[in-house]
Amino acid sequence: MAFRLPSNLAVGRQYQVGSLGDVEVLENSLPPASRLLVGLVFERRYEGFEADCERAEQELRKIEGLRTWPELERFVTADEDQPVVWIHYLSSPAWWAWIAGILGGIFLLPIIAVFPFWIIEKLFPGFTEALVALMTMGLVAMIALPMVKSLSRPSEGRGG
Repeated sequence: MAFRLPSNLAVGRQYQVGSLGDVEVLENSLPPASRLLVGLVFERRYEGFEADCERAEQELRKIEGLRTWPELERFVTADEDQPVVWIHYLSSPAWWAWIAGILGGIFLLPIIAVFPFWIIEKLFPGFTEALVALMTMGLVAMIALPMVKSLSRPSEGRGG
C-alpha cells in the first residue's frame, strides 16, 4: 500500500499514527503549509466506495481556506489497488479535526449501517434469511389481499 506521489515530490518525514486524534497532534506540531498525507485503511472496498470518495472530495472543497497540494488539485484519492482512501492537503491552520468530522459522516455511515445486522446474525444465526422470507411473505400477502377481497364481495346483479 503506497501512495503514488507526483514525480517532483519525495517524502521528507514519515510518521506512523495509530488514531485520528494522533493526526491532529502531529499536524499541530508541523510548520504551516506542510503537506499532509493521511491514509484511511478499510477492510475491503464496499459498494459505493468510489462514490463516497467523490462525495468526500466535494464536501472538503466547501471548507473555506483548506488548500490542496498544487500538484494534485484534489483532497481525496482512492487507492487503485487497495481499500485505502488517501487524504492530502496543506496544513495551515490545523485542519484535521474539520476533515475527520466530514469524513466520519461519509465513510462511517456504510460501516455503521451494516453493524447491527452483523451483530444480530452472530447472536441469531439464520436471522437474515428468516427476515427476507418474512418480507417476501408480507409482499405476497399485500399483492394477494386485494384479489381475495374482490372475489369475496357479493355481486350486485345476483339473486335477491
